[in-house]
Amino acid sequence: MPARLNNIGGEKSLLTIKNLKKRYGSKEILQGVELHIEKGEILGFVGSNGAGKTTTLNSITGILEPDEGMITINGISKLEKLTYKKQFFYIPDTINVFKNISGYDWIHFVMKLYDNKQTGKLNEFVRNFDMEEAIHNPMGSYSYGMMHKMSLIAAFTINPPIIIMDEPLNGLDPTAVLMFKRLLKTYVEEGGTVFFSTHLLDVAEKICSTVAILKDGKIVLHEDINNVIGEHTLEAIFMEKQANEA
Repeated sequence: MPARLNNIGGEKSLLTIKNLKKRYGSKEILQGVELHIEKGEILGFVGSNGAGKTTTLNSITGILEPDEGMITINGISKLEKLTYKKQFFYIPDTINVFKNISGYDWIHFVMKLYDNKQTGKLNEFVRNFDMEEAIHNPMGSYSYGMMHKMSLIAAFTINPPIIIMDEPLNGLDPTAVLMFKRLLKTYVEEGGTVFFSTHLLDVAEKICSTVAILKDGKIVLHEDINNVIGEHTLEAIFMEKQANEA
């Protein structure tokens, strides 16, 4: 794996993953994943289907328990449970909620879990994503895109040290995508960190400050995006890694 040029594993590391391993039966999905994500970084996590991206995200967020490895956020390990979980907000690709609860009640419930009372910020983000009327409706009536908007509203309102997302642009209309990019920029400028998994290499190339490529359960590249692409596209680099890495 190429060495990062900016303090890998140093004092600025916000999310640290060491020797992460996960096996399902005889198949080893994660084979010693190592990542150090720094404060203020927007990391695009890319890989083919079955590479282990979702397993990595689920291991970080506590949905899965890895067989081996250590994960810390802000120096806090998963063993500290609630304190650890308050360090991040996770937006999965599939969002499951109680269908009869309104968006308003759901988001206030989530805010309480994080001891967050920023109702002014909440109202601002609700307006930004044009959800002022829909927020009072049952979430079972929402489209996939509306569910995703609500999750983004929650994430930016809570303002955790790191937002973790699986395919963050899925279901968003062009206006919502532009708003997402603007709010993401502000969030990072104010000290936030982002880790998102995506299949859209052009999106990763345009939004991310760094990129990590996962292949067969191993990180085969983790580098600043400008150092990676140079005169090439991320798509070309990705295909090269798929062809050449053992």
